[in-house]
Amino acid sequence: MKTTRNLLLLITLISLCACKKNAKEEKATYTAVKNSVTASECLAPANWFTIVNNTRQTPPPNEGPTSVFANNATVTNCDFHQWSWQKFLWLTNEVNGIPFFLTNMIQVNAAGQKLDPSNGIVLTDTAQASSTTDILKTPAVPKSATVYYSIFMDNLLYSTMLKYGPVAKNDPSKIKEMTFPVGSLELKTSWIDASILKDPSSYFVTQGVINGVKTKVALLGMHVVGVVENHPEFVWATFEHENLAPAYDWSKATPTTDAPVTSTVDYPFFNKNSTATVKNITSGNGIYTDVFSLYKYGVPVEKAMKGSFNVQLFMKTSQNGSENLNNIRTINQSVKSQLQGIWNNYFYNGSIWINTAGYKTPQQQAALLNSLSYNLSNSEPGKLTRGSVAAYNITMETYVQAGFSPTSIHQTSVDDLVNCFSCHNTYYNTNNVSPLYFSHVFTGYVQNLQGLNRKQIKQEHVKEIVREFNLRLKLKTK
Repeated sequence: MKTTRNLLLLITLISLCACKKNAKEEKATYTAVKNSVTASECLAPANWFTIVNNTRQTPPPNEGPTSVFANNATVTNCDFHQWSWQKFLWLTNEVNGIPFFLTNMIQVNAAGQKLDPSNGIVLTDTAQASSTTDILKTPAVPKSATVYYSIFMDNLLYSTMLKYGPVAKNDPSKIKEMTFPVGSLELKTSWIDASILKDPSSYFVTQGVINGVKTKVALLGMHVVGVVENHPEFVWATFEHENLAPAYDWSKATPTTDAPVTSTVDYPFFNKNSTATVKNITSGNGIYTDVFSLYKYGVPVEKAMKGSFNVQLFMKTSQNGSENLNNIRTINQSVKSQLQGIWNNYFYNGSIWINTAGYKTPQQQAALLNSLSYNLSNSEPGKLTRGSVAAYNITMETYVQAGFSPTSIHQTSVDDLVNCFSCHNTYYNTNNVSPLYFSHVFTGYVQNLQGLNRKQIKQEHVKEIVREFNLRLKLKTK
């Protein structure tokens, strides 16, 4: 109710201001998103930043039956954002300069096989999930470098994968309602040769092994993907280093035209002498650099005409965009004001989950997720996606920010939105669904048991995404 009153107040103020403008000034753009009034703030508790012996010791978040997630009637949008930040901070607690996730998690490849990180993080994978040709590189100034990816699992997820992988291979019907236990955790991280950066001092830098060669690598981004009570679909949170690429300038766009992207400064993934369009963030287009971020915090917006004014509005989706944007903005500010050290140069770019209210048991929740299958990512009003329904990481979902095959940005609608559930869902094939398939590593592990090699697993994964996208299109046209 407060949000509605505030929105009405905002519209009234805009209308009053408009009356005072002359004909020339009426061409000004009023941005409803930037000026949106919100009722509350989502904050980071002080105990997350406790310092003992000059080292931050963030406690792990409560995720189980005594957590806020246990009651679907009272859990809030802010609760999920707080979990995301606290989990990231806990994972980056350092002992002797080494963060927790590097010493307490298992590095695996896409086939679920353990890797040996004794000489550094093993880095060989470069293709993004959307296509074998979607590769991200820095501009060739002074020289180009490629982004590499690594995957980590905790023991709980890894042991569950080993337990149910053979079952999925031999009798997939038996895993239909199986879910990963609460606390299961998977990370995907993106890295680059640190020497390519103009100023690597603001990045977390560690030892890596790129295609067998020892190299100092800088962390660019991280997906934090974990199961909490009532959410076997995982909460999908993403973090990235500040200022990797420019943001799309919505103030220069209109309801019928895109704004070309330019910059007066160089970014790691954008040359200031370049001009980018939607093609630069389109999958399979063969453009590997000069990319930009489209939706702040994964909250989709659009341009519309309100009378004579060109207005920026939140896209109508299954999630209140104003609430979600405000909660992410305020918790980022809260963390920024309290966090010290290298990790203060990374920010939270949003998370996505499913509304499971009314489904009380893991079996009921599994049945719900299976019934939605490849349509799980649908974010039309009234659907079940919550949080950042256009969630992305600029280094990992670079080429699907405006959809799988966009021809423009201004024509992007809610039907075109791509998020984590566009690729990660229960669908494996027509007769084989299970919440275990949310993890692509689990899927890859099963395929490896079936005799596929890593290249074939990647090809099958891309084919699966295309199949799911086509099924969505077919469903939409019915």
